[in-house]
Amino acid sequence: MSLTTPEKIEMLQRKLYAKAKAEPGFRFYLLYDKIYRSDILAHAYELAKANKGAPGVDGVTFETVEAAGVEAWLTALGEELRGQTYRPQPVRRVTIPKPGGGERPLGIPTIRDRVVQTAAKLVLEPVFEADFASEAYGYRPGRSALDAVRRVHGHLKSGYTDVVDADLSKYFDTIPHDELLQCVAHRISDKQVLALIKMWLKTP
Repeated sequence: MSLTTPEKIEMLQRKLYAKAKAEPGFRFYLLYDKIYRSDILAHAYELAKANKGAPGVDGVTFETVEAAGVEAWLTALGEELRGQTYRPQPVRRVTIPKPGGGERPLGIPTIRDRVVQTAAKLVLEPVFEADFASEAYGYRPGRSALDAVRRVHGHLKSGYTDVVDADLSKYFDTIPHDELLQCVAHRISDKQVLALIKMWLKTP
């Protein structure tokens, strides 16, 4: 199993990034059909599988999907997206211990929802990557916490010694969804994509 991004998908991502970078005010309006492209869904499945996550509320595992046939499963999922009948299932809530004590709530979507979310990420990420500040490292492709540490180390060697550390309590649980969607809509005007994101935000 190769997790290398296939050339056709990489080409699409490069085009989206270049357009977004060249035109900061441009709003993308034809992206939904890319999300259910068979090659994008297939690659999204491989990426989701590589994370080796637990099953969601439906109890379906990757082994279950593969026993029934991945290709048929992905085709059916693509048809749901194409026909706009896809609806996300509830997220399974678990808690994991935090290093400093206490517990962190974690939401586990079903595999089908993880695959569609990953497909959407493959399409949307290049657009927003073009807008992000070079100083930002969290949740970005090709960047890691180690890269951020190297950057800080460089600043320390240059004589900058003040450090500000901030942690917003329950940040992801308290993001205002309406404002978040408005931010996304500054770049994405495809109503079907926005509806997809809104469904995920409202999933119980």
